[in-house]
Amino acid sequence: MLESALIAGDNTAESFASLPHVRVDKDSELPRAINLTEGYLVAARGIWSDESLTVYVNQAQQRDALLLEEITVLPQALKLAQLEYILDRAEEALAAGPLPPIEQSPFSAILHSMRRLNQFEWRNVLEPLIAFDSILREDPAAVFARMEDETRHTYHMRVAELAHYADASEVETAQIALNLARNAAVTSDPDPRLALRTRHIGYYLFAEGLPELHRRIGYHPPPIERIRSFLRRFNEDFYILGIFTLSCLLIVAIIAPLVPHHAFWPVMVALLLALLPATQGGVDLINNTVTALMHAESLPKIDLSKGVPDDAITLVVVPTLLLNEIQVRELFDELEARYLSNQDPNIHFGLLTDLPDTKARPLDEDSNPLAQLAADCVDHLNAKYPRTKGGAFFLFHRYRVFNSRQGVWMGWERKRGKLLDLNKFLLNEFDSFPLKAGPLEALHHVRYVITLDSDTQLPRGTAARMVGTMAHPLNQAIVNPRLRIVTQGYGILQPRVGVSVASASRSRLASLYSGETGFDIYTRAVSDVYQDLFGEGIFAGKGIYEVAVLHEVLDRRFPRNALLSHDLIEGSYARAGLVTDIEIIDDYPSHYSAHTRRKHRWVRGDWQIARWLFSDVPDESGKSVPNPINTISRWKIFDNLRRSLVEPVTFLLFLLGWFVLPGGALYWTIAGLVLLLLPVLVQLGFNLGRALLKLSFVGAREGVLTFATSFGFTMLNLTFLPHHMFLAIDAIVRSLSRTLVSGKHMLEWETAAQAESGGKSRTPLDIYLQLSPVAAVLIAVALAFHSLWSLIAAAPVLVLWAIAPLVAIWLNSPPSREEGPLTAEDTHFLQQQALHIWRYFHDFGDEKNHWLIPDNVEEQNTVQIRKLSPTNLGMLFNSSPGRIRVRLPHPSSVRPGHPRNPHHLRPPRKAARPHLQLVRHRNPAPHPAPHRLRSRQRQSFRLALHAAHRCPRSPQASHPQPRDLRRPETNAANTSQDDHHPNASGTSSNRNPISSPVHR
Repeated sequence: MLESALIAGDNTAESFASLPHVRVDKDSELPRAINLTEGYLVAARGIWSDESLTVYVNQAQQRDALLLEEITVLPQALKLAQLEYILDRAEEALAAGPLPPIEQSPFSAILHSMRRLNQFEWRNVLEPLIAFDSILREDPAAVFARMEDETRHTYHMRVAELAHYADASEVETAQIALNLARNAAVTSDPDPRLALRTRHIGYYLFAEGLPELHRRIGYHPPPIERIRSFLRRFNEDFYILGIFTLSCLLIVAIIAPLVPHHAFWPVMVALLLALLPATQGGVDLINNTVTALMHAESLPKIDLSKGVPDDAITLVVVPTLLLNEIQVRELFDELEARYLSNQDPNIHFGLLTDLPDTKARPLDEDSNPLAQLAADCVDHLNAKYPRTKGGAFFLFHRYRVFNSRQGVWMGWERKRGKLLDLNKFLLNEFDSFPLKAGPLEALHHVRYVITLDSDTQLPRGTAARMVGTMAHPLNQAIVNPRLRIVTQGYGILQPRVGVSVASASRSRLASLYSGETGFDIYTRAVSDVYQDLFGEGIFAGKGIYEVAVLHEVLDRRFPRNALLSHDLIEGSYARAGLVTDIEIIDDYPSHYSAHTRRKHRWVRGDWQIARWLFSDVPDESGKSVPNPINTISRWKIFDNLRRSLVEPVTFLLFLLGWFVLPGGALYWTIAGLVLLLLPVLVQLGFNLGRALLKLSFVGAREGVLTFATSFGFTMLNLTFLPHHMFLAIDAIVRSLSRTLVSGKHMLEWETAAQAESGGKSRTPLDIYLQLSPVAAVLIAVALAFHSLWSLIAAAPVLVLWAIAPLVAIWLNSPPSREEGPLTAEDTHFLQQQALHIWRYFHDFGDEKNHWLIPDNVEEQNTVQIRKLSPTNLGMLFNSSPGRIRVRLPHPSSVRPGHPRNPHHLRPPRKAARPHLQLVRHRNPAPHPAPHRLRSRQRQSFRLALHAAHRCPRSPQASHPQPRDLRRPETNAANTSQDDHHPNASGTSSNRNPISSPVHR
């Protein structure tokens, strides 16, 4: 307890130094926050309470308001002031004579008061103490008080940041923002959404009203804010022109050595070929620059943790195909899991389903067994979960219609058509679902739809947070009536997508390419260049949208049977926002074939929307209309096309460089590798630069490790370069020929489940992979006839191309092999560790400790630190069942004399395995005997004060000694046997794993 106060003082010393100070005497000053808490404790006689603290601070602020930062450090200031109060009273008591027993000590109530400091939830106490919080709560839109805690904290921080560089104080800044919002409420806009937006106080703190607030408060922005304002004002020019300029500079640096020694036109051909691969380096330079200069901001959110209101009813839907009985039951199992994680009476769950394509006319649409099974599953779930705590379950099933362009019977417009039909059904315009199941009356007032893929997990509470984000006035979509696109706010919100641990463990491919896996319980806003710089992100097909808005901006906007990948273009019309502090979990393809099929589908879809780069685009009837999307949305389309061409052009650059380009094969082999590694090198440079600015060795090490990982990915990409080249050319040719010539098969598509199940079937994409070694051999033969030195220079790259099929097989294999039964040595080793862990809980969880377990025990003097955490308690409860599970004897059979190596655990004579030698080469020492523990398990209160270096040590025993912060500690459940050895150096300790200590 005393230790935590000292740690708090050390950690906040720098913060206190920057806060306002007051003069306490002629020669010394004290931070105002600490002076305030010391005065409060004197008035409260050392025993604090949240009610009296609130009254005292509010009275003090009537004369001089505290800064937000001072309110934030009040708990730390109170801890230090409480410690000072205790020490001062202790000195007085020690000067008066011997201390009475602890039961009669005048410090009991004070120590209990200090203990409560470490257990108290401060948020609800500190927020009302903020001087301008009451001003923000007068928000004319009545939104501020209903926002999430984190969002309100963001508003508080913005007011404090503005006031720090302004002529106005924090209170004055908040009041001016409130006055602007009130003025807007008086002159209300005819558009109710825009009126709500402008009368919300956040409009002047974060949105278009911020410049006016700057002018009113006399804001003098620091240099970094001036740079950010400049970037936001000229964001498109900076981003697009910056990429082009940097790409040209990079390619000039690569081509410059050739200019003095070769003719002009061959050098120009080389420059044009290398320009496209060099753009990837330019893009990464600009992206990293933006990330370094701009800071990630999370979108504001309404707090709906206690329930979604009736005006924000939401339907969670999964558009999918019904393939077979097992798959249908799995779909409803996943739907049930999403429901259990997001139970709310106003959040409903459903499936949007079609049957697979068929060339023959289907005759059993009315009685298809899979559709009937799906309807039965819906009825079962609705019967299983009455609508007392959660919403209802639904099925919306469409019949297949004949598509002359595809030549098959299929669901109209696939996934896009399902969502468009659902929007019309929810708005009572048209019913395209002849088969429906579920209580349809619950859908009369659905406002939002959350669309997910069939393999997408919706973690606990995620749906309500997405609805709360969408419902905030600054995020509500404002539709331009002339362009029929969203120009302010967002029509779609895309959460961050993580990768499930289960899918990442299925193969090396998924393990390597999926990155961080699992749900991040500390989900935070992360940087995204488009969201940070332009205020809008990219829709990836999984997110939340407002039904009426999406229907208004997308109805009859695109030609039929022409868009395969519709997410990007729909996000451009509806303006997609990226919610990086909300995460959903998705699966990653488990084998290389599924990965390449998905990439092939994406490239085809990107080239199908290439027409939206131009000024005129087709509508649903095929008539040309003005293109309404903005410049950055067109850039997103262009950037996808550019990336799809990088691999074919890079392959061509290698090929021509080895045969005809000036400079020779070795030069172009090195130049090609440099172009491929440019993004990795750029990332390394920025990571090391950040580490250098922060003087962080850990940051530098992480930067190097990230570089090593990215280098490995680049080598894999180089290995599959011929295959990706064939894949990209195939996708581009198919897309352009179908779009410009035949107009057929433009919706050729397969679900993720079909791609996964089709891993063993051969497709043209798999044949292209087998052509990679053929291409490498043919190029090697040609180079042998052309120039032997060229063959030697190209050999490393050709070898990688030749082994691409073998690398694909390696990627498809599981990341680790399953282990067989444990050997006798491993069993003995684990039993020894289990015995040590069990002995810790048995020896120290005794009657002296009220059968609870101390946080840790120092081996020197066997001082027990009596702190308790829920984790420790759970491990204590499981220690006895664990002993029985691993068949350890009861300690009473091994305690006498504490033998170091009980007979039943005597190790075998067989030599130990190398990776276990470090923990097996010496016998562990047992825990100290109980009589040794009991003789030292209580130390005096004055011994605790002595640890704080404020009073002399006394032999009287009443309280445990605080842990010396300099003493190393180790975890008893995870420590090696050397830590228990009597010859181990230092003052190591037996430490129980802890989390969130709760002092008792």
